[in-house]
Amino acid sequence: MSILTNYQEILVVDKGIEELKKSILHEKHIFVKWISQTDCILSLPFSIGTNYALDLNKDAKSAIIVYATFSNLSKTRTQIKLYTTFKYGLLFILLIPIIMLALELTVDLGIPLAFYFVFPIVYVMLLIFFRAEEKKLINRFKGLIINM
Repeated sequence: MSILTNYQEILVVDKGIEELKKSILHEKHIFVKWISQTDCILSLPFSIGTNYALDLNKDAKSAIIVYATFSNLSKTRTQIKLYTTFKYGLLFILLIPIIMLALELTVDLGIPLAFYFVFPIVYVMLLIFFRAEEKKLINRFKGLIINM
């Protein structure tokens, strides 16, 4: 799972959508927000660091979000498409060194060159953290679906 691409996975389950909805409804380890009859947002009930600092989505409990689309294949067979989206808000971290460089060139603040590399490193670390948490959420959901 690359940190710069969206993740997508398709599961096929031998249960109907309504049966899956009832089973998922009482799950405590995954927060589920239904946005339509067949689409929902899955999020972790709590994630270190993202609950307050990066909580930008009012439909989820944390910034770790996986979208799910349920499709009937038959009465007792359902296809579930799980996918993530790229966190474009994190790109603002990369604007900071650009602003600092512009200030350095105009005002001569005396910022060491090595300091500019901190923000890209933090950006990559955050992407790795988010991807790991998304993978954890997907594995929890798959485990829930398989154990039904």
